[in-house]
Amino acid sequence: MHPFHQAVPTNPPDETLVADAVGGNRRSLEVLLKRHQDYVFNVALRLFLHPDDALDATQEVLIKVVTSLKTFAGQSGFRTWLYRIVVNHFLNSPLRRYEQQHDRVADLSQLPDVPEREANEAEIEEVRVLCATAMLLCLTREQRLLYIIGDIFGADHELGAALFDLTPGNYRVRLHRANADLRQFVGGKCGLVDPRNPCRCPKKARAMVQQGVVDKDRLLFNRHYTQTIEQVVHTRREAVSDTIQLAMGDLFRQSPFQVRQEIDQLFETLLP
Repeated sequence: MHPFHQAVPTNPPDETLVADAVGGNRRSLEVLLKRHQDYVFNVALRLFLHPDDALDATQEVLIKVVTSLKTFAGQSGFRTWLYRIVVNHFLNSPLRRYEQQHDRVADLSQLPDVPEREANEAEIEEVRVLCATAMLLCLTREQRLLYIIGDIFGADHELGAALFDLTPGNYRVRLHRANADLRQFVGGKCGLVDPRNPCRCPKKARAMVQQGVVDKDRLLFNRHYTQTIEQVVHTRREAVSDTIQLAMGDLFRQSPFQVRQEIDQLFETLLP
């Protein structure tokens, strides 16, 4: 299932599960929420950066969905209804911990290189994902969410416009602007998107461990996954000529698609 592509069918359809859930079928409600919860969490993780904040935001959205399910009138598809709740809640929720220090977090390339003793592969991958995600903080919250849903998760423009309550034309303009702003920030820093850039994950990893940015005994990003975003959503590359923009998209889509057991544990408190 790909929730951001309208043409991808589900069996049974979300709308059937909604009708059964509203009628009191607990199992249908559980299947419905589990179908979407990991996507909600992974969007939140890219938006808010810290997994604990992403879990909190996911729980808040799921509570809203459960308590509002009876109001779903079927005038739009369920996925549009659900992810409008996601977009509106995420855009209007209070600042999370890393957003409050975005100037420091967004540009981790400023940390010194420590080339004498390279980190292990797990730490290097943690740094790669952390840095890539942190760079999104150079954008406004709306721009980040547009880029995450529209570019990383590859929402079709009709659905994306509906989620943000925009015309398709305005949606494309704002997504293009977010891409351009991110490219301007990332383009001169990250060696993964442009080999001419100086920043290299192995050289930064030891500094991040030494300064406590990365806890080698409690990795936050390089865990809880078996697939990348790219493997889960099968996003098609947009036809763009900018090689750095293409590399940026690949960098984000090759990040882990996390599946957290903590979300499953919410069901005992969420489900009536």
